[in-house]
Amino acid sequence: MIWFISAFLLIAIPCLAAPQPNADPRLQPWFDHQHSVGGDWCCHVADGHILSESDWRASGDHYEVRINGIWHSIPNSAVRDPNGGPNPTGHAVAWWLGSGDEIVIVCFAPGTEL
Repeated sequence: MIWFISAFLLIAIPCLAAPQPNADPRLQPWFDHQHSVGGDWCCHVADGHILSESDWRASGDHYEVRINGIWHSIPNSAVRDPNGGPNPTGHAVAWWLGSGDEIVIVCFAPGTEL
């Protein structure tokens, strides 16, 4: 039981971080309701990073994002569930945990979604 609580806190605590300083607060409800096609909750805008066009790409049958200068493959199960409504940001959005080489991509919304 303690293992379960510890694992939950490791996943949930990053969701409590402060939002990006330049995030439009009107986007908060969209960020709050996103899930991956694998069923994982994408978290809040605090973990949703709006990417520039040069920081994401389609590569074959999957997507990749550049985080801190390193390209990371997006697992197919982490792509955002389209039932969450259109991406209102106009840009790709990636939700991730970790830092450096230890990045886990939780969700990804391509920037070309309408």
